[in-house]
Amino acid sequence: MITLKKTFAGTLAPLLIAFFLVTINCLTIKTAGAAPMLKVKTIETALTAFEGIYQNKVNTFAYFKITVAGTTLVAKQMDGDREIVLTRKSEFGFEMKDDDGDETIPVTFSKNDAGEIVGLMVADKDQWVKVKEYIPVKEVTLTAEQLKAFEGKYKFEEKDDAYLQITATATGLTLKQMWDGREINFIATSDVDFLNKQAAFPLKFTKDSAGNVTKVLAFNRDLWDKVKE
Repeated sequence: MITLKKTFAGTLAPLLIAFFLVTINCLTIKTAGAAPMLKVKTIETALTAFEGIYQNKVNTFAYFKITVAGTTLVAKQMDGDREIVLTRKSEFGFEMKDDDGDETIPVTFSKNDAGEIVGLMVADKDQWVKVKEYIPVKEVTLTAEQLKAFEGKYKFEEKDDAYLQITATATGLTLKQMWDGREINFIATSDVDFLNKQAAFPLKFTKDSAGNVTKVLAFNRDLWDKVKE
C-alpha cells in the first residue's frame, strides 16, 4: 500500500523540476532580450590643449589669446579690451554669447593628424588659425601732406546711401560713419595702410597712376569709392 507521504513526495518532485526548468528558461529569455549597456563617451581632450594665440584668417590684424578659466575658456583680444567666455558643449565644440548677450554662437576647434589643436571656426564661417606668437603692427609716421591726400567722402560700392568721411589728424586719420556719426581713429602702418588697434579695423587705400587716392578697402572686404567733389 502506498503511503500518503510517499505519494506527496512522488507528486512534488516532478513539479519542482518543472518549476526549476521554467525559471531557468525565463531568466535566459530576459538576459537575451535585455537592452545593451550604454557606453558613456568621455571627453579626452583637456581644456589646456585649446590654449594659445589665434589669428583671423581674413583680417590678419585680429588676434585673440585663449586661456583656461576654471571649466571654461576665455578669449582675450590682443591690443584690445574685448573678452569672450567659451562654454564647452562637446569635445571640440564650444559656444559664446553675441555682443548683445541674447544669442549663442557656436565655436568649433579643429585638430591636425597628430591630434594637435590648429584652429577654430566661429559660426561655421569665421576661421581663425592657431599661431606661435602675436606679431604687433609697427606704426609709421606720415607727413601732414601725405595724410591730407586721404581726406574726402567715400561711397560704399554695394549701397548707394552709405558714406564715410575721412579727415587727417596730427598722427593719422579719423573715419566718420555718416549714417550714425560714429568716429574711429586710425594710425598709419604704411603709406597706404591704416589700423584701429582696438577694433582690429584695417583700412587699405588705392591710388591711381598719378598718386591720387581713389578707393579704400575696409576690413579687407568692403570697398568704398572716393567721391569727386
